[in-house]
Amino acid sequence: MGCWGRGLFQSDDDYDIARDLEAMFGFPICFHDPISSSPSSPSPSSSPSSSSADKATALTKLNTGLLAQKFDKILSSSFVPRTSYHARSRVAVLLGALAMELGAVLEERHVTALRVLRRFLPTLEQQLQLGAMLAGYRNDGTPWVRGSKGFEEAQAARSRGVAEGDLGDEFWFSGLGHSADESPTSDTVSRNCLSCGEDAPNLLRCTRCKMARYCNDTCQAIDWSSHKIVCYARDGIRSCPVPSTSQKQEVEQEGEDTASTGKLPDGQA
Repeated sequence: MGCWGRGLFQSDDDYDIARDLEAMFGFPICFHDPISSSPSSPSPSSSPSSSSADKATALTKLNTGLLAQKFDKILSSSFVPRTSYHARSRVAVLLGALAMELGAVLEERHVTALRVLRRFLPTLEQQLQLGAMLAGYRNDGTPWVRGSKGFEEAQAARSRGVAEGDLGDEFWFSGLGHSADESPTSDTVSRNCLSCGEDAPNLLRCTRCKMARYCNDTCQAIDWSSHKIVCYARDGIRSCPVPSTSQKQEVEQEGEDTASTGKLPDGQA
């Protein structure tokens, strides 16, 4: 499948890293399948009940200090990834993302490390996704819901085109993800200042990409050395209106059905 989107967990490499992390921990910590990763569905290989039990078991083990121990190991200069061409920084970022999706408790030093590593992610969308996690994750056991679609869902969306609650691309709604106790957001813009992380009122938006936001010119200047690498011109803000709860479930179910059958809904070609 290679790479099917600009977000986190939208490449074979990211799922290879997830498998390496599971080997490192000795139990499953990734409960999304790369083929279909609807935010409301477990991996196709597991029933909802078994998936919930496995998640609970993983969360308990992570919160006994194992997560902090492995994080420290990965962040140490002596750490060598199981797969030689995987970057240590990427392994750390994906571990953080998987831990937040389970609702595990992150140590403050590891949250700080993830903030630093955000600048080194290769796409603006990935930087915004991680930034949204760090800004919106409660760190109290509430899981984070990812905004990236799986391979077949992304392919089906592109074939189907724009529909209610879906822009026909590789992302769910804003694509940034959201806390499980909140609704998704619509606009693909940084939740906080992309430089300092402050949730200041009236954040200024990058006039080129329309996605990165900053407190002021000083914060933008500080971040420019890394932002200019991933910044690209857009005509306007990417915005996907979030439907009601029932409509949202219909959108996600339609995506799953199309991904599993390869057929578009009636009346769509």
